[in-house]
Amino acid sequence: MGRNRKTFTDTLKKEVALEALKEQSTVNEIAVKYGISASMVSSWKKAFMSGGLSKEVKQLKKELVAANQVIEETYKELGKSKMENEFLKKKMNS
Repeated sequence: MGRNRKTFTDTLKKEVALEALKEQSTVNEIAVKYGISASMVSSWKKAFMSGGLSKEVKQLKKELVAANQVIEETYKELGKSKMENEFLKKKMNS
């Protein structure tokens, strides 16, 4: 039978990442303390630094992407309206 993967809560990941950021212990000491590999400590630290461990940050990033799409569409519509306006001005002056 296959081994079951351990799952870790976001709270534990944040705790480990913060402890690694404090640099009061080595990565290996932290890994032994929590019973995980040193590479996991490093990857959680990187994820924490990039905002990947926070659900709030993930949600805000999604909202930012959606808002940027709306802004882009609005700029396209504005550009189209300006072109139509210029075209109509030229037609009236001709």
